Amino acid sequence: MATVQDYYDPQLPTLLFSLHPQPAAAIATGDKVIEFRRRFYPRAFQAFIYTTGKHGGISGYVQCAPAITAAPAVLGRLGARLQGDDPQVTMAYLAPASTGLAIPVTSAITFEPVSLADLKAQFPNFVAPRSYVYLDRPPRRDQLAYLLDQDCQTVHQNKDVLTKIKHVLSNPD
Repeated sequence: MATVQDYYDPQLPTLLFSLHPQPAAAIATGDKVIEFRRRFYPRAFQAFIYTTGKHGGISGYVQCAPAITAAPAVLGRLGARLQGDDPQVTMAYLAPASTGLAIPVTSAITFEPVSLADLKAQFPNFVAPRSYVYLDRPPRRDQLAYLLDQDCQTVHQNKDVLTKIKHVLSNPD
């Protein structure tokens, strides 16, 4: 069986970031191909997703293209066209800033959930991130090695997401 290590790119920074259960599940199924943030890491990266909530834990890995910076109205239209988001909700989330970020998810992998309790038992220094942390830096490299060894359950390749984004951005309504 393939492990996350088989998809890992050592040339990309590796993050751990938090998402609420609904967007985490939508990324896992391939329904969500863009993650919106007010501020975030702007360049291409790979990351493990910590799902928040009382059943929190890590069960996903993504690779993401560089973030697209644009006005909330532009990002709202992008989310509506690519993944059926309500543009008003996206714009309200990104306001009052003049710009926000759209992070394209180019691939998503799921694996058996690793619970918060298991993470804390395995790694006494584990803390769920409020935004993101680097897993490929010394304090967390042991966590990265453990997560890379997880067996993949599903793999979604969103190879055409960048083409779709370019099309939407170059063809306003």
